[in-house]
Amino acid sequence: MKSFISLLVFISIFNLTFSQNDIPSTQLTSMDGDNVNSDEVFAAGQPILLVFWATWCTHTSTGLTTIQDDYFDDWKEQFNIKVVAVSVDDAKSSNRVPLVANTKGWEFDIFLDLNGDLKRAMGVNNAPFVFLLDSEGKIIWQQNAYNEGDEERIEEELSKL
Repeated sequence: MKSFISLLVFISIFNLTFSQNDIPSTQLTSMDGDNVNSDEVFAAGQPILLVFWATWCTHTSTGLTTIQDDYFDDWKEQFNIKVVAVSVDDAKSSNRVPLVANTKGWEFDIFLDLNGDLKRAMGVNNAPFVFLLDSEGKIIWQQNAYNEGDEERIEEELSKL
């Protein structure tokens, strides 16, 4: 009985320490083809805008370009934000990721989730999907879409930090 209670206490502490609001530890691929652990990408210390996107999703490409052109520099200065775009393109279309990102002039961090591990672990079933993390790495806002004007909503959430 004592060991059962100890197990329950451990599970409770574990759940408090590693809540569902944390980014799961998975492998991503950089645009250079290097494997990178998501723990490194999403290390705490600054707010992070995480956008799951795909080369075939024009809404997300347009939104990421709007962020790059109209918001990114201001957000970096005002909120010290890091923007991370994670492509959910499969192995057949992943070769287009660098082409799209470079053509659009995106200066933020771009990774590929080739096996869909991060996508599945975070419950993302389609692109676009947007998460905003605080400086401790906790998810504070999420949306299963990306529409024109969402940048104002993101900025509103950032100003609450």
